[in-house]
Amino acid sequence: MRVISLSSLVALAAPLASAFTLSAPTNPTSGEITEIHWGFTATDPATFTLFLVNSTQAFDLKATIGQNLQTSLGEITTLWPVLPSGAGYQLRAVDVTNVDRVLAFSPAFAVSA
Repeated sequence: MRVISLSSLVALAAPLASAFTLSAPTNPTSGEITEIHWGFTATDPATFTLFLVNSTQAFDLKATIGQNLQTSLGEITTLWPVLPSGAGYQLRAVDVTNVDRVLAFSPAFAVSA
């Protein structure tokens, strides 16, 4: 019988993981223009969908920021949705064909009104 350790499985899975990263927007304000930046590698999907969520509230999806965004752009400028001020907001990049496949989360950030 052959035993495979957990560390071996993690090492094998590491190259399959996405290198996609999302930055928290700087001082996002409800209803104002903001820039969103991300990092990527050649192995990441060519497009993605971007959600705004708040993990401190029930039904955490607050808005769809963009669908079929071109990964290679590395950034977008967008009108921020009108939101209540508060903390715990995050951006969530997901696969365009399977929103349950999360590519990346941004660090948590606060939105001001």
